[in-house]
Amino acid sequence: MLIDVTVKVPEERVGDFYEFVGRWLSEEQPADEVLDASAGPRSWTNSKDDLGPARSVWAKFSPRAKAVFSLLMDRPGHQVSGRDLASTLDIPNGTSGVAGVLGWPGRHCAAVNRVALWRWEYRPEEDSTYYWIEPEVADLFKKVRN
Repeated sequence: MLIDVTVKVPEERVGDFYEFVGRWLSEEQPADEVLDASAGPRSWTNSKDDLGPARSVWAKFSPRAKAVFSLLMDRPGHQVSGRDLASTLDIPNGTSGVAGVLGWPGRHCAAVNRVALWRWEYRPEEDSTYYWIEPEVADLFKKVRN
């Protein structure tokens, strides 16, 4: 018996979704292999292969997102609190505003099958979130920014 299922999928990923479901339903590949093949986005590297996707996502970032990432890229590996980012870059609504600025960049990275270019850690004892960019990723995006 087949049933109808409704799922929301980002517009730019519809083709990937249909391919995944089609391969799974046709049993072209066992479900676990299909899941392994689409196990998730890849990490960024400072390689030629990532230069094109990095250019693509950087071009889509808002000016405020570019400011956040530029500050983090210029201090690779250094953890900066959301409060400091908001204060330094005059982002409205403090830490919530910083999280909001990062929403679309996360989607743009996912659209090219990559993880977010930044890392973060919530510290409950401070009730604060810290953000940073790993040195290798900072080097890649500096090439794109410049």
